[in-house]
Amino acid sequence: MKYLLYITLFFALVSCESYIDLKPLAENSVDNFYNTASDMEQAVIATYDGLQTSMRPGYLDHFAEVRSDNTYDFATTPAGGAYADFDNFNLTSANDRLNVFWHNSYLTIQRANIVLNRIDAITMDETIKAQRKGEVKFIRALTYFYLAQIWGDVPLVVEETTDPISFINQTRTPVAEIYNQILKDLTEAVDVLPVTVDNANDGRVTQGAALGLLARVNLVRKDYSKVIEYTDRVINLGVYSLDANYAGIFNYATKSNEVIFKVVFKSGTNSEGYPYLNVNHDYNNTASRDFMETYKDDPRLDAIVDTTNIKTYNSPKVHNENVNTDNTIDIKTTVIRYSDILLMKAEALNELQYPSQEALDLLNQVHTRAQPNPAFDMASFTSKDAFLNGVLNERRIEFAFENLRWFDLVRTGKALEVMSAKNTGGDKPNSASALPFTISERDLLFPVPQVQIDASSGNLTQNPGY
Repeated sequence: MKYLLYITLFFALVSCESYIDLKPLAENSVDNFYNTASDMEQAVIATYDGLQTSMRPGYLDHFAEVRSDNTYDFATTPAGGAYADFDNFNLTSANDRLNVFWHNSYLTIQRANIVLNRIDAITMDETIKAQRKGEVKFIRALTYFYLAQIWGDVPLVVEETTDPISFINQTRTPVAEIYNQILKDLTEAVDVLPVTVDNANDGRVTQGAALGLLARVNLVRKDYSKVIEYTDRVINLGVYSLDANYAGIFNYATKSNEVIFKVVFKSGTNSEGYPYLNVNHDYNNTASRDFMETYKDDPRLDAIVDTTNIKTYNSPKVHNENVNTDNTIDIKTTVIRYSDILLMKAEALNELQYPSQEALDLLNQVHTRAQPNPAFDMASFTSKDAFLNGVLNERRIEFAFENLRWFDLVRTGKALEVMSAKNTGGDKPNSASALPFTISERDLLFPVPQVQIDASSGNLTQNPGY
């Protein structure tokens, strides 16, 4: 199944000559495949599989965590490297990790487009059909959300693409239009998605996931009234709550009512496990000295970082020692949690009216859940910006290793200020990287992969400064 889909989608990045050789096989596979409800269910699962790839080590984590003050590349040397250059702000458009993420994202989008283009012709339960359409619209929206935050303007493709020339000649669509499409997909998905799913369907998209992502997208767009509307809708569903045991949220064997959406990895099942990295591995996503120093007294730290091994400072959120024979592990990587809903609402309330007792109460719900953290009082925050910093500090520890930190810094306009204060490198207490670095305005977006620009015959343009 996965192989057939890969052949179908391969044109997204290969040359025209390569595609000609594969086209007869691809067309035959597609035409013979999408005929039954069972076929379509597998196609939907293949769309979820694209999210799995994005959540593996060396993919989204380098854009969202290593780029930030949370983590760094332990193996970084002055010579740099594909991973290290994220940490040192030395990225060029030739870095293959950029192209790998771009490639996988558009494969995922194409898989979603195939489902949406073909599912209406399939005979299947209409309620399930509508739900599956909502699921893949959410996945497409989430994928475009990552692309927009990483590159800004990107090609917008919302139809199944069968002509490789038309695909590789795409131009970049203004990011405002990308966000409009994301909002359209999510609002259409909300009403057809279930409020909850049973254990057999754990990991599927629910109504709360779509509402939570709508809140997150509107936070980036600074539409704070919409953030409050969508976070309230999640809260009013009445199915989510903060987990009293922070570490338990990330336990594969249990289902936490705090997790709204996650990507599930199951080891030993068709290579669907999460890659295992042992403690002697030069890990590419290591907690920074600044992170360890800032949160050394927070009771959540041991659930976030393995403090017993200074070489890796690996995170139990994405690591355990229960290794299967295929050298993978069972992991549920969280994407949206209820604590995020509460903190997004607190941030939006603060932006609309400071001081806000409700915003403070929401912040304290998350902060004091980690006992014995004491509650904040409003005197701790002497201005709107001070309260925002308080929320960002809470988000930093609460969601460490969950691929949010860099995007939080950029959307609040604090990336240059925060990172410039932590650019000393090495083992210094305030260091956010392995080596000293210089950050500038251009680094708020990433370089468009040169291989994509070349394939488009120049129709794709580069971000400024690269």
